[in-house]
Amino acid sequence: MSSNENTKSIDSETLSSQAMAARAFPYLDSLNEEQKKAVEALDGPVLMLAGAGTGKTKALTARVVHLLNMRRANPNQILAVTFTNKAAREMKNRVGAMLGQVVEGMPWMGTFHSISVKILRRNAELVGLKTNFTILDTDDQLRLLKQLIKAEDIDEKRWPARQLAGLIDRWKNRAWLPAQVPSSESTAYNNQGTELYDQYQNRLRRLNAVDFGDLLLYCVEIFQKNRDVLSKYQNFFRFILVDEYQDTNVAQYLWLRLLAVPLKRYKCKQTSL
Repeated sequence: MSSNENTKSIDSETLSSQAMAARAFPYLDSLNEEQKKAVEALDGPVLMLAGAGTGKTKALTARVVHLLNMRRANPNQILAVTFTNKAAREMKNRVGAMLGQVVEGMPWMGTFHSISVKILRRNAELVGLKTNFTILDTDDQLRLLKQLIKAEDIDEKRWPARQLAGLIDRWKNRAWLPAQVPSSESTAYNNQGTELYDQYQNRLRRLNAVDFGDLLLYCVEIFQKNRDVLSKYQNFFRFILVDEYQDTNVAQYLWLRLLAVPLKRYKCKQTSL
């Protein structure tokens, strides 16, 4: 056989293999080459560098489907997280469309906060809560802060509750519990910010309640102080996929980093969409 004939034979075999893959996994046919690389790289970390509208979510959801089709994980062993409810719904709808069925058995696909609620309810006692804790909305949060401000005889017209709420939310996004707020922040809110933050957290705990910022903050605290709990989730999740997160939010970063630590032994594959 001539070298040309050999090349044709190899090419024919390659094309045949690609055609079989396309029939078995038709979603691969709709991806560009860089997206396919990200979807088919099933071992170790993968970083996709992508601008807006370049198909990052499409590639991520195709990777979820490919992991399932290749039987690399059960549906409940995949943690797929994004930032907004809209993005989470889009992920579920896309996975369902690619699978040709409604997505079921994937409780760990959702937003940072919805997934944190599940984790926190399973481990609430570790942060002084009961499993049936309530989540305060913004109005309830402000109402509670106003009570604390009034009890401290602070002029709320000069130091509004909304300002304190924003301050506390910023500290929680930095993953700071009251005792961890640095001294450089001690002058905040008329030198009483950290004290009121501590009072606020204690009041929430007595009410068996949390606010939105607590959902990630308490998960980070649980993971950092209870290595057995962290290890359980690290070992349970076979794959962690992140659609998007706020890179200015330290709590989100720590939440992800703590869960993904065992994966650090792999060299990260990188692709640009």
